[in-house]
Amino acid sequence: MARANLSSIDTTTGDKLAFYGNREKATMKQSYNQEEKKVDKQLINSRKQDNLAKAKAKAKKKAKLAKASKKRNKK
Repeated sequence: MARANLSSIDTTTGDKLAFYGNREKATMKQSYNQEEKKVDKQLINSRKQDNLAKAKAKAKKKAKLAKASKKRNKK
């Protein structure tokens, strides 16, 4: 429970700001959905997997070219 303001300082604007901030936080928390978070994680993981596969393919191709270049330079 909120305590009664017994000080002589006028704090009405501060109370209004605090109320507004708390109301905004409450709506943000309410709009946050756990299921959406799971979907986002799945999307991120699938993107990571795609990027990893592309990076592996690129590294394999570079290694193959480097090996061919090395072989060509030996002769």
